[in-house]
Amino acid sequence: MDPLPVSTAEVYRTYAAGRPDLRGVLLPDLLPHDACGAAERRPGRVKVLFVAESPPWAAGRHDVAGPPDCLRPDYPYFWNDRYDRAAYRRGTSPLSLGLAENLFFLLGLDGPSRRENLDLFAGQGLFLVDTVKCVFRKNRKASIPNDLVRLSAREVLAPEIAALGPEYVVSLGNTALSGLREIEPYATALCGAQTVTTIPGEALFEENRLLCLPYPGWRNRRYLDRIESGFRSIRDLVS
Repeated sequence: MDPLPVSTAEVYRTYAAGRPDLRGVLLPDLLPHDACGAAERRPGRVKVLFVAESPPWAAGRHDVAGPPDCLRPDYPYFWNDRYDRAAYRRGTSPLSLGLAENLFFLLGLDGPSRRENLDLFAGQGLFLVDTVKCVFRKNRKASIPNDLVRLSAREVLAPEIAALGPEYVVSLGNTALSGLREIEPYATALCGAQTVTTIPGEALFEENRLLCLPYPGWRNRRYLDRIESGFRSIRDLVS
């Protein structure tokens, strides 16, 4: 008999049990993807799957601590459709806001609210998942441990991608790249790749249906041309 599948939270609980140094940093039971009901927005046919790093650790100035916090109007997680962007000043740069608003801008989605933009996003066959699903408080530890990225990629992300069956995959940032390097067929395609900025984008996109882009945030504004070029390719796919 095949063993029962291990839950996502259990994967992270087992890891956390061996890392007492991450107590209060890694929250294995706090899974914003689930708390925000992301699966309910999954399109029947996933044309493009975006892979990000991990959920935000704060709502406004307060650390999130439990599932109800994931639905606060100031928690900027991508799938939180209660987030009120009108309460925050809109910047002039396409990379000056949070991940969701930057993605919507780059994709040409201009609904009046987060909820309506998420509807437009899913309506085009787009979906987004995280490499590490649980909250990791990077305000307490700056970077996610490599072994946690590997574990999450192999035990959580790999079966998730297999179940979604996307036609194309887009990694957003180096953590997502590191996760995909643990999963075939992406591991073979990414052999030798260390950072997203050293990968020849167009060839990989055409041959392997994989696009690796710098994380679309303000700190990567120097890569704006590359990011915008990648999103033009994505828009062509879903237009």
